[in-house]
Amino acid sequence: MKNLILTTDQPGEFIDSFDQYLKKIVKKSDSCQLLDEMVDILIRNQVQLHNWWVLSRMLELVDFSKVEQAKKEELAALLEKRFWQDGHPREWYWICPLMPRLTEAKSYPFLIDVVRSDRPRDVRANAMKNLAKASGQPFNRNLPKDPGKWKEEDLRVQEMEAWIAEGCPAGAGYLPPVLDGALDAPATPLEAVVSALNRKLKKNQDPTDFSSYDNYLVVAPSEDVERLQSKYQLKGNYLDFLKRFSPCNVIVSKGAYDIFLYGVENLEENQKGYSVSEQGEALDAWPKDYLVIADRFGDPYCIRMGEEESLIYFAKHGEGAWKFKKQYNSLEEFLAYLAK
Repeated sequence: MKNLILTTDQPGEFIDSFDQYLKKIVKKSDSCQLLDEMVDILIRNQVQLHNWWVLSRMLELVDFSKVEQAKKEELAALLEKRFWQDGHPREWYWICPLMPRLTEAKSYPFLIDVVRSDRPRDVRANAMKNLAKASGQPFNRNLPKDPGKWKEEDLRVQEMEAWIAEGCPAGAGYLPPVLDGALDAPATPLEAVVSALNRKLKKNQDPTDFSSYDNYLVVAPSEDVERLQSKYQLKGNYLDFLKRFSPCNVIVSKGAYDIFLYGVENLEENQKGYSVSEQGEALDAWPKDYLVIADRFGDPYCIRMGEEESLIYFAKHGEGAWKFKKQYNSLEEFLAYLAK
């Protein structure tokens, strides 16, 4: 099997064979032995394009805390000399998160040089993201977890340069989100469906990166809740939901559709295009007491402001006029649908 791994030019065949081979050696190898085997494949593999998969699996499977420092520094030198200078862009991308795992603060100069380089934007973005994670500096705050989705203006180069001028001090990093205990120990019908939704969202959470709380249900700042409560006459279960389980960047896939569930941080902003214009002016075509709490590719899910029951109404956009109908009898029913 190893000979096939080293010689095949078919990407699918390489990935399947490599992963099958890893399953066999993982069970009987410690981290050092596993790393040695993966490095051997990395060096001897005859198809350079396949190396990105080896590097990505190395990140995922090797416990670098159990690898001696000399071996890690040797690998870092190999990656920089052999695969960075003359490598493939996919290799460059995966070297960026590996370097700080291997040499910690010693990786700063390498990552800084990558950010300053003319390499592809996703490679430079990955270098900046991993520089932020290694240093505890917020260069990646509120940006997509996937650096491939960063725009050129997202690269906070001036901030990085100012940090370098200060001597590259360690930062505080990010705090984990504040979560309500009912997510793990629900006692009410609302808590039960929210807990079920949270279990689903956990599959898309990254507990190693809190630069943004993607797919988390968090305790919201009281002052923000009070402002929204006053502005939108929030009551009942929906108010309780926002206080204790405010959605942060929550997107739930339902078949061919994605449903974007609003939270305290974006509820007001996301009324634009529905009840108000981009300039904040009221739109006459919109029912005055409808508040959008989620959307499905622009199709709004709403509650009626001032209602205790939080019935959920739905309409499709682009039909000339808003034609709302009751979609769910309660917020709990809507959340239960999302949790399935």
